[in-house]
Amino acid sequence: MLARSAAACSCAPPPPPKQALEAATAVFSGKVVEIKPGKQPFAPRQVSFEVDRSFKGIDGRRVVVATAADSAMCGYAFQQGKNYLVYCCGDKKSLSTNICTRTKGMEAAGEDLKDLGEGKKPQ
Repeated sequence: MLARSAAACSCAPPPPPKQALEAATAVFSGKVVEIKPGKQPFAPRQVSFEVDRSFKGIDGRRVVVATAADSAMCGYAFQQGKNYLVYCCGDKKSLSTNICTRTKGMEAAGEDLKDLGEGKKPQ
């Protein structure tokens, strides 16, 4: 019997915070208020955030970010009610993130926040 090979997410280490900020479409901190699964198997999840601070590209109080359905496809395992620092790519109407970015829970974001500064409150 032949074994099947499995594909898994593989990432290079992310760049330092300031470089990651420059490369990102949007960077913000916020609380997950809703997670909607994709409409089809393996479709990206849509994660809604209540924005606390914007460091780049976010003006409003709410934003939706897509991420793959699971970590094997590089999806970030957001948890409802938890606060995150999120680095996004894509265009402003279709933001996404994954585990290869500097996205992380706020409890682990000290180094990033030190480099990013205060950011701004959303309108």
